[in-house]
Amino acid sequence: MDSHHTGNLTPSTENTSDKNSYTSGVPGDIEEPLVAHLLELRNRLAVVLIWLFLGIIIAFPFSEKGMLLVWKEFISPGLDMAVYSPLEWIFARLKLCLVFALAVSIPQFFYQLYRFAGKGLYPHEKHFFLKVIPASFLLFIFGTAIGYFLVLPVMFKYIFLYSGDMASAQLSVQNTLSAVTTILAGFGVVFQLPLLIVFAVKMGLVKNETLKKQRILVYSAILALSLFLSPDPTFIAQILVTLLLAVLFEFSLLLIRLF
Repeated sequence: MDSHHTGNLTPSTENTSDKNSYTSGVPGDIEEPLVAHLLELRNRLAVVLIWLFLGIIIAFPFSEKGMLLVWKEFISPGLDMAVYSPLEWIFARLKLCLVFALAVSIPQFFYQLYRFAGKGLYPHEKHFFLKVIPASFLLFIFGTAIGYFLVLPVMFKYIFLYSGDMASAQLSVQNTLSAVTTILAGFGVVFQLPLLIVFAVKMGLVKNETLKKQRILVYSAILALSLFLSPDPTFIAQILVTLLLAVLFEFSLLLIRLF
């Protein structure tokens, strides 16, 4: 079976005497051994990891300025950064670089997925994939913007720093930047949800009717994910995240109709 396409397989017309030779009916799509598919998939995932690594390297020289910007924006300027281990400063910078690296590597992931499945795709499916690649980048940027301008102010300005009235605030650089990175990268990844759902439906992995019938299960998963993305003891950020993800899910169902 050709793993490049999920359509019905019909006997190959090029060699009708060989009963084991099959094709999916897509021009240029031929059967290949499973091992060959796995090797190609491994190589394409390696390309995505290389892009991720290069993104971190490119962003690292600018990460210190980014950390200072985040600290100035969300933390009191009079509050000094606290470092509790020799490598904490480096690890904090690397975590912030991960946000930029994901922004450039997630579209690359969809492109490599397109190259992997390209031979078994019909023209309209290829056209859909080519739309997904730039949309993935834009959704990641939009997701990180939501996290930066809506969720982070709630966490830092209106929640965490209020403890200063009862205790002396001393925030670890790594822990603080970990929270920032989790929210920014998490929102960027989560905003890929519409593309993933549309892709799953288009490839026949799940039916649109099934998603509609399982709304309660989907919303439960959304709530669990919101609790992970937003470490907020007042649950204000979690409620905001849950509402945004619910809107994204319903938007996904709308996109399925359009595509």
